[in-house]
Amino acid sequence: MQNRAVYIDKTNLCCSAGLDEEELFDSILLGKTGIKKYDNYLIDGSISAIGKITSDKSFDSLMIESVQSVLDSSDLNDFHNTFLAVGTSVGGMAWAENKFMESEGSYRDIVLEKQSIHSIAYTLNKKFKFKDSITFSTACTSSSNAIVFAKELIENGAYETVLVVGADSISYTTVNGFNALGVLSSECSTPFDAQRKGMTVAEGIGVMLLGTEPTNIKLAGVGCSSDAYNITHPEPTGQGAILAMKNALENANISAKEIEYINTHGTGTVANDKAEGEAILNLFPHNPLVGSTKSITGHTLGACGAIELIISAMALEKSIVPMNFNLETQELERLNLSKENISIEMEFVLSNAFAFGGNNVSIVLQKVLH
Repeated sequence: MQNRAVYIDKTNLCCSAGLDEEELFDSILLGKTGIKKYDNYLIDGSISAIGKITSDKSFDSLMIESVQSVLDSSDLNDFHNTFLAVGTSVGGMAWAENKFMESEGSYRDIVLEKQSIHSIAYTLNKKFKFKDSITFSTACTSSSNAIVFAKELIENGAYETVLVVGADSISYTTVNGFNALGVLSSECSTPFDAQRKGMTVAEGIGVMLLGTEPTNIKLAGVGCSSDAYNITHPEPTGQGAILAMKNALENANISAKEIEYINTHGTGTVANDKAEGEAILNLFPHNPLVGSTKSITGHTLGACGAIELIISAMALEKSIVPMNFNLETQELERLNLSKENISIEMEFVLSNAFAFGGNNVSIVLQKVLH
């Protein structure tokens, strides 16, 4: 029962640049960013660029709809024998903030289950009644770590199917926290650009059903590392990133030269872009195509690992490497950053997610030829 192959069965997502995966991928190829300017999030009243979902529905409703869509398109009748692995950085923080403001500063109507880090699992379990669940909160690698755990559960025969949900909604605390660090941009982010001004906080939902039934996309390898260099800054030479990527390649049993496209973490901050870029140049001398889609989606925090792995799977299946939107003056000249959409047949792609505290996750996807 051990070491069973794991495949991506069904997926769905929702973010500021698309209410489903096809709409998002079209936005990426067309350069239609979901980032807009707001003046009501920062306590100092200044302008911030944010990726907020435009919908009359609540975040929870959109999340339930995304999960329902995956269930409806799968061969499952329900999720009663499926494990739920959630990745989130803020959990119910936004719900608690809104409830606090609606109550004019009163905590009387605060519901513990809705404001905790487990709020997403709580909400989804009420609707779908999963076999069991777990929540990962490791900042920007939250949903990536959920995917790693899901792969291990399926490989070892603990579960036939695992649903991974990465979800984070816009929180005032988060936006102001990144602003206090001096890394928040007032414009759309431009990862790997010499003139970049920082990152853009965004919200998003990524849903992924994993299982053993063969599909076109195999979850070939996962790799993690924890360099603990600094609570907020990555190790500047990219050693933690290198180790995570090496571990993913080893887990997939492939060499570095077999990777044809890397969907980077690419936040648009000086520290991340430089460390990740140097790590890629160090480990992949054959110069694979490299890109970041955060100029379109914004940084969806704990959801970014799941969302960007879905984007990577679509790029692999459609044989298209998306352009780096808004990239004008490339900083690391040797990086093979695509400035236009490139049609290319690929077998292996890699997706990165890196987080505070030096928590790093890399995931390899393989296109399966039946």
